[in-house]
Amino acid sequence: MKNYIILGGLLAASLMATSCNDFLNEDPKGLLTPGNYLDSEAALEGSVTALYEKVNLTQGWTNMMYPQWQGDDITANPGSNKQACAELDAFSANNNNKGVTAAWNNHYAVIKAANIILDAAPNAPVSETEKNIAIGNAKYWRAYAYYYLVRIFGPLPLETTSALSAPDKAPASVEQVYSLIVQDLKDAEELLPTGYEKAPRHHDGVDAWVTSQAAKATLSAVYMSMAGYPLNLGQSYYKLAADKAREVIDKEAAYGFFLEDAWNQVYSMGHNYNKATLVGIDNSPINGSWDHDSQLTSCCRFEGLGDGGWGDAWGEIKFWKNYPDGPRKDAVYAPKVTFEDGDGNIVKTVDWWELDATGKKVVDAYHPMFCVFTTNADASGKELAQPYNYLERNYRGMTNGHRHRVIRYSEVLLWYAESAARAGETDLTFARQCLKRVHGRACADASNITIPGLGTFAIDALTADQLAEAAYWEHGWEVAGYWVAMVTRRSDEFRMNRLKENFDYRVQNPEIEVAPGIKAKESVSVTKSTWAGDESIYIPYPNTEVEKNPNLRR
Repeated sequence: MKNYIILGGLLAASLMATSCNDFLNEDPKGLLTPGNYLDSEAALEGSVTALYEKVNLTQGWTNMMYPQWQGDDITANPGSNKQACAELDAFSANNNNKGVTAAWNNHYAVIKAANIILDAAPNAPVSETEKNIAIGNAKYWRAYAYYYLVRIFGPLPLETTSALSAPDKAPASVEQVYSLIVQDLKDAEELLPTGYEKAPRHHDGVDAWVTSQAAKATLSAVYMSMAGYPLNLGQSYYKLAADKAREVIDKEAAYGFFLEDAWNQVYSMGHNYNKATLVGIDNSPINGSWDHDSQLTSCCRFEGLGDGGWGDAWGEIKFWKNYPDGPRKDAVYAPKVTFEDGDGNIVKTVDWWELDATGKKVVDAYHPMFCVFTTNADASGKELAQPYNYLERNYRGMTNGHRHRVIRYSEVLLWYAESAARAGETDLTFARQCLKRVHGRACADASNITIPGLGTFAIDALTADQLAEAAYWEHGWEVAGYWVAMVTRRSDEFRMNRLKENFDYRVQNPEIEVAPGIKAKESVSVTKSTWAGDESIYIPYPNTEVEKNPNLRR
């Protein structure tokens, strides 16, 4: 696999070395062009590998994902060097925020790489099958990039060719962006195979390149987004979403998809490659390079625990408090916070809210701690391929080969359950079964489900409205703190137009009883206390782009 990554890196260096800040102003002299490099099957495959390298860089580290901190599951350190996270968490990002800039640049880099393939592949001297695979992958990842961008920025300049555009190109409407996303995914669904046989397309028992069924599942998510805010296309689009999800579910056995029965295996390095993940982004560190790996192993561990944790993401207290007890909660949040000495030995284990004899906080962060990216190490410091155990020493390497679970099969089951309920389907028996499958292996009470604000219900007796809300929340529990998912908690709340509820709650910032006699509240203050609609929801365009393109001023 490393040889293909090196090939992709060489092609990426020659084809796409410029930053996306120069996306609309690039001087192409000295670069290979679509007309002179896709002259063989190896070159075409290398161009797709180069595309995947750009895909890796959309979420290799946290910056590009900071907009997901708007969700009610994730918050940030208000101090340290986490101001960029805290700004987005507080719905008050500036246009020079590094998360804003990185999200724009890295996703447009994917679009650029995809467009080069789409312009060149039709003329490559290879079989139609190989052309279709290259074009299908390019269409899928272009759709993926626009899908991420449109949900955080809103209107966007649409780039559909590798030709240079006018620097003042007007942004397309949200509806126009979604139109391109849907068409790209429909094309990918038709062009792509249902499986591959050799590396880098297939390895370790999984398809590393996207498949037709991946496009179907992604279309389900996209149709759900279109059904909700801001397009509000409603019931008919939920029906489209349910139908696409059902196409995947009905071929579960043929595709090999399954649910992890043991929830602590969901993000485990011991089960890094398996078909509980429907779409994944692979990572493979090379000689300590930060270009091809997941740089997230230290992100969840708080600072000050003795093991070099970065503390980029903290768990929000209310969401943690409402989170259903069971093996899933114990795998998403560290049940206890552990301190280590210089040799990696655990020297203290406490509850995150614990106070010492003088009433001082033992854990400075004073929030729940995620452990979705954290891994263990042996006595020599080598990473262990096993489910994370908070009572064992923590791996101190900053990077690893964690496969990012972009879409998991559990999500497709929940998308079907929610969409079928919101689409007005009369027989919801199968939809309830889908919810029950996901919930049953995650929670202490497998047959009943608690919907925050509504109560506890038997899953088999849920009404359509209750089922829709239960599946919506269940998806939130499934992806909590996992900001690299295609549909994060923030994404769900955006679709349901509920981000204002987060904002209002954070303005009030009430104390919550987290243990008998102990209360805590959020650390990040919301300074702009007046909700401004879309101006609060959408993040600003990067100042580097606005300076070049006055049409990007809101």
